[in-house]
Amino acid sequence: MLSKEELEVTEAEAKEVKAEEAEVPKKAEKDIKFSYFEPVAGIIFAIVASVIFLVFPHIIAVVFVSGPLIPTFDAEVIRSFWIPIVLWAILRIFVEVFYLVERRYTKRLAIGTMIGNGLAFICTLIIFIPYRIVNVDYIDWIHTYFASIAAEWFGEILARPNIVIIVIMLIGLILDSITVVRKGFKKKKEEDEEEEDEVISENANIDDEAEKAEEIRVEAD
Repeated sequence: MLSKEELEVTEAEAKEVKAEEAEVPKKAEKDIKFSYFEPVAGIIFAIVASVIFLVFPHIIAVVFVSGPLIPTFDAEVIRSFWIPIVLWAILRIFVEVFYLVERRYTKRLAIGTMIGNGLAFICTLIIFIPYRIVNVDYIDWIHTYFASIAAEWFGEILARPNIVIIVIMLIGLILDSITVVRKGFKKKKEEDEEEEDEVISENANIDDEAEKAEEIRVEAD
């Protein structure tokens, strides 16, 4: 028959086991809980953007109050960059699909995101760095219009929409990479700590069992 102290220890161990069992579903739910909206929206954006630049580049245009519709980019020039545009779309889709496959932030997802975003940004530079991609008529209209309202400095910025797009893409890719990397490595650290706690707990259980076996042996003697 167990003594009072042994009963208290047994009850405490049972409560601890129940608490750990209750915690497991919560951790699993936390791991798989994420928003499908962002990766799906990213896939749609990559497809729509590539189609616009390759098929309908003229719809990216500026309408002036006293002037006609001016396409921002030169359609023929931008279509000549179809290879990097398609590669950019594939890389962006790859990153978003990888996110859906992983279903949670991991170190592997962080590394894949950094590689995909880095290569996608290289494609962005190849497409938009050449200034000839900007429509000459658009540049003339911008300079003329903003000179007439004494805002030449602002006109100089808008006359380089390719650089504006590069900056926006860079900021977006950096923020995306930082978020995934931070959460991915944080999750890896938590998993390592959990494994370490499990090892310590297993070693403690082995020691307890050894002590109990020794006590039983001593009582038997």
